[in-house]
This record gives sequence, structure tokens and C-alpha cells, in this order.
Amino acid sequence: MYILVVDDEPIANALVKFVLDKEGYDVETADNPRAAMQLIEKREPDLLLLDVRMPYLNGFEFSSKLREEGYDTPLIFMTAQDTVESKLQGFRLGADDYICKPYHPQELVARVHALMRRVKHNSQIGMPSIRVGRIELFPADLKVVINDSTTYTLTHTEMMVLRVLMSHAEQSVSRDQLLTEVWNDEENSSNIVDVYIRRLRTKLEPDANKPRHILSMRGIGYKFTGK
Repeated sequence: MYILVVDDEPIANALVKFVLDKEGYDVETADNPRAAMQLIEKREPDLLLLDVRMPYLNGFEFSSKLREEGYDTPLIFMTAQDTVESKLQGFRLGADDYICKPYHPQELVARVHALMRRVKHNSQIGMPSIRVGRIELFPADLKVVINDSTTYTLTHTEMMVLRVLMSHAEQSVSRDQLLTEVWNDEENSSNIVDVYIRRLRTKLEPDANKPRHILSMRGIGYKFTGK
């Protein structure tokens, strides 16, 4: 489970990383939203822990930017802004939880555990495994297995994109359909679809530049094949 912590206070970043490392999480830190965005573009986290008062963009603005670009990463705000108005704003922007500083490290751990349990539970509802050719997707575990041997871990969004494609195997799936089924938003930029297709190809294809399973259908979208 990969967690990204974004806080402009080095001591706060180091403390959160230390505590969550001990719990077995894979943790990275960033001291501003620009640095965080660079990390997210390379690897989407399973959970984002985000301070509010930061340079360049504050945490609320950064979370809005992420949602606008199609990222639905689970999010916990960590901030000294403890007013009701700030909390309501955070939840309106898509936060899953909001923890006020100062907090006890074990409270943070408990909230992280609870949120990850909810995410896993929600991913299990109505999502049986899907097999197409030599590739099998296990939505509940956020894993895909190739040739019954090689296993790759997916983010929730990667899993959702792959699930839609595999559910319509050997059929063309438009970008608009993916935006609707994965992001519930036809008006979002279709570029976010291409970003996730590239990520999935990197994991599933022997050569991401010559895909065999996730094929581009010019002027339409993509097609998944198990051949």
C-alpha cells in the first residue's frame, strides 16, 4: 500500500513517514504540491495525506486540481485549521477524512487503517474476478495475474479502467465510456484516460510501445484482447 504525504514542514513529514513505515506501508513525502504532482504522475498513491497551508497551492486548491484531472485517490487532510468551515470545505472537495493538528500518531494510524478497510470493502462489492486469455483481474485485491504466475498490484483507478476494458473484451471502448464508467464524468479531459492506459501497458505488456492486449482504436478509444 503506497501512501504519499504532502506537508511543507520537514519534521511533520518525517514523523508521519516514520509512523506509517512501522505499520508496513510504502511511504513517500513531498514538501509542496508541485513536487507531489511529479510523484503522482509517476505513480498514483493508494492514499494521499495532505496538509492545507503550503506554498504554491494550498491543500484545498491542490485537491481540487487533482479531482479536475480525474484522480480519485483517497484523501485525508492533516491541518491545524480546525474550524467547522475548513472541515466542511475539505469534505466538499472530496476528502475522506480530516484530522486536526496536533494529533497523536496512533490516531493517524487508526484513521489510515479505517479508510483503507473501507476502500478495500467497497472494491469488493459486486466485483468478481475476470479472466481474458492469460490475464486475470482480481478487483477485490487490486491485483492482476498474468499466466497464473506474475502478479502486479494496481491502484483503484487502474483496476477500474482495466475492469471496464476486460468486461468488454474484443470490443472497442470509447474514451467517453471510460470517463463515464470510471470517473462518472463525461466532461473530464480524455487525456486522463490515456495516462491510465499508459500505466496499464507498462505493467501488462511485454513492450509497452508495441501493445498486444490494450490496443488503440483510432478515432474510437481502446480494445482489450486476450490473444
